Amino acid sequence: MLEEPDPPDALKIVIFRIIQEALNNVAKHSGANSVTLRLAQENGAIGMTIRDNGKGFDVAEARESARISACVGLSSMTERARLSGGALEIQSCETGTEIRVVWPL
Repeated sequence: MLEEPDPPDALKIVIFRIIQEALNNVAKHSGANSVTLRLAQENGAIGMTIRDNGKGFDVAEARESARISACVGLSSMTERARLSGGALEIQSCETGTEIRVVWPL
């Protein structure tokens, strides 16, 4: 179980910003009608999963497009996770997208 005082203060804003960007992407691009957010502390780490039931996308293509066009959505989430000591992974298919971030404590 994760309670509000558990994450380090510096990580709280990172978590908020990643959630904000992910939900913005869901609203703009996915066509989803459901989003699930899970934030928990387990096995010496804080883990976050954001899952939607939208149309999905090609992750590699989206990353390359973002790199070329300077769109910052996916790359900013990845960079925020990395700079805060975490790792972000995105899986997407035609039935939805899942973003997972893990921060070791």
